[in-house]
Amino acid sequence: MQLHFYRPRHPLLSDLIEGYYFLSGTAPEAKLSYYTFPNNFLIVSVLENAQIFVQGNRVTCTPAAYQCFQANLTYNYTEPLLIQYTGQLNELTIYFKPLGLHAFFPAVTWCNQTANFTDFDPFADFQEVMMRILHLNDRERQITLLEGYWISKKLREPEPLLLRIAHEMEGGKAVAEIANSLHLSRQYFSRLFLKNFGKTPATYRKIHRFRNVVRAKTGYGNLTALGLGNFFYDQSHFIKNFKELTALTPKLFFDKVDARKDNLWLYV
Repeated sequence: MQLHFYRPRHPLLSDLIEGYYFLSGTAPEAKLSYYTFPNNFLIVSVLENAQIFVQGNRVTCTPAAYQCFQANLTYNYTEPLLIQYTGQLNELTIYFKPLGLHAFFPAVTWCNQTANFTDFDPFADFQEVMMRILHLNDRERQITLLEGYWISKKLREPEPLLLRIAHEMEGGKAVAEIANSLHLSRQYFSRLFLKNFGKTPATYRKIHRFRNVVRAKTGYGNLTALGLGNFFYDQSHFIKNFKELTALTPKLFFDKVDARKDNLWLYV
């Protein structure tokens, strides 16, 4: 199977979309299995002629016996997901930044979902355009059509208040400190955060800290310094957080996963 990951080329999308990839395979016997790890993106996947089965933390994708269109949204998993593909495949997946989808809708309506891989069909022409993209054989034309489509749907910028909250959360400020600076009760702040980010402040911070460590790995000589340099109190806190999100110790994780890749996957 062939996978190609791209960053947005158009400046209007670079603050909203982290990237997207095309995944394809034509051989009936083709197989791909990997673990994917928690992140704070909102992930939209579009597949042609596929069936998706979700059982706990295991997702299986197989060819459908009929022509069909699948589009789903996921954003709130906190443990590794095992993704398994078999057979012919034609997929497009887009990683929206934590507030990226806000720009395309007048109001947030998706962040009250508890399940992952829920149906996603946001616009009347969404299925038609996504299928047209999947059917193109020219990658440049696919990229042009994809980015042009999302630019055409953009309605607004994410709210400055929410951008400030995200910035301060990611910078390590305590929830109480952020809430006080905004003259909000901690309870109201937590409800506001959950409504707009799809997860609690504590979960968001834990995942951000984990992802920050992965990005920073090459700049540190050892794992102890890596943990202390990324808001972990001590080595036991570092290991506990990693095991909760990856089921692996930091050492095993970095031995098995190539942290330099755009897709943080553990192939199995």
